[in-house]
Amino acid sequence: MNIELSPEEYAKLLELIYLGEWVINAHHDTEFQDEAASIVIQRVLAAAPPGTISKDEETGEYYLDSEWVEGVYDKYILDYDDHVFWDELTERLAQRDLARQRGVGADEINRDDDLLELRPIEERYREELEENGIDRLEISSEY
Repeated sequence: MNIELSPEEYAKLLELIYLGEWVINAHHDTEFQDEAASIVIQRVLAAAPPGTISKDEETGEYYLDSEWVEGVYDKYILDYDDHVFWDELTERLAQRDLARQRGVGADEINRDDDLLELRPIEERYREELEENGIDRLEISSEY
């Protein structure tokens, strides 16, 4: 397959590939990395215009400049992680609370089936977390 890209399109493709590979591999130890993702990213990096990508002479692998990586990380990943953290925290706390109200385990709450009951609880947590962050969250001595 041959694709012709402008320098701007290639730069955006690099961002997309870096972010996609990051989502796949960043949370895994080295021995559990998705090898296919690494191979694809190497092939795309190898096709870079001269001066865009560097190559490690010892390993023969291509790599992105650390300053570029930090910029993409700061621009996209930090924001993504922040949103995911707060959304997950809100959803899991609401799921826990609804399970307690019903006297069942949290794993018995089905997000799709119980959405109407979860939403008001989530909203309460969302408002609390927006106003106070985690400052007022405590671990009860009851448990």
